[in-house]
Amino acid sequence: MSVLLKKVAANKLFEIRRKILRNNSSYKDCQFEGDNKNSSVHIGAFINDVIIGGVSLLKNKSIHKDLKNCYQLRGMCVLKNFQNHGIGIKLLNEAERYCSDSGVNNIWMNARKNAAVFYLKSNYIDLGIRYEIKGIGQHHFLYKKLK
Repeated sequence: MSVLLKKVAANKLFEIRRKILRNNSSYKDCQFEGDNKNSSVHIGAFINDVIIGGVSLLKNKSIHKDLKNCYQLRGMCVLKNFQNHGIGIKLLNEAERYCSDSGVNNIWMNARKNAAVFYLKSNYIDLGIRYEIKGIGQHHFLYKKLK
């Protein structure tokens, strides 16, 4: 299975965000504050020109730790039929590479409880901070120093 990763416009990710992250809710719920800022980056994963996954990087201040020069990783998702095939790690590695190449020092995220282990395997740090995001579920604050 040949996967192509490339930068995309935020709206290219709305449908997969809707299916995977927002329980098929409205497209309005799939748009993140900051999606359309010039500093934001969106990466899509494609097989045969069909988008099957994506992740967004938003230049947002960390909410639980004083991190300098950081980006928030948001909206990481892969369509169910393509999960557990290494696509998520490819997206994560590409997001980290982009940040490193851009001189970013840290990445942080609100990781869903069921996804936290995935990020911990890639050396993200868990400070033990847990919280509920209304309508979505329990999350863990995670971060990673790139430099």
